[in-house]
Amino acid sequence: MTKDNNGINRTSEQEHHELVDAMKGFMDNGKPKVGIFWYDIANGSLFGVEKIDAEQAVFVNGKATISKLHKTYWQKQHHRAEAKGDTSSIFYAEHNYTMIPRGRIFLDEATDRFYVCVGHWLNDIDQEHFREVLEDEFNLPEDFDLVIDYHWDLGHGWSEELL
Repeated sequence: MTKDNNGINRTSEQEHHELVDAMKGFMDNGKPKVGIFWYDIANGSLFGVEKIDAEQAVFVNGKATISKLHKTYWQKQHHRAEAKGDTSSIFYAEHNYTMIPRGRIFLDEATDRFYVCVGHWLNDIDQEHFREVLEDEFNLPEDFDLVIDYHWDLGHGWSEELL
């Protein structure tokens, strides 16, 4: 880097290309992902998304997903919102992560199929739109399965640590 007449650092052509190459690693590579999310029914959108490429996930008992727990993620975001005084954040307003529709994407090793576990709240939303949002965010194939499991029901609180 060199300073210009105003004392501002400027990159050289080579440094610019190196930075662009470094940022390419952050681009979505189009590969299917596994992970966790919450669903904002009012806006028809996902938030709190954590994901990794499915090929990077470790299979346990024939199923692969991200190692992050909803509970752990929510607690971290809640404490961050409290520290910032961000009263407009859902993470600030809601202490219980189970009170917001949530789900988890898995890959089944035996069938090589993706499936998304959600609660019975699925019956109260536009499922076609929900599938499209999931396909787009997680690069899922169109034939992924939606699976209702009581663990992801609103307010259900048995511990994810038992998984």
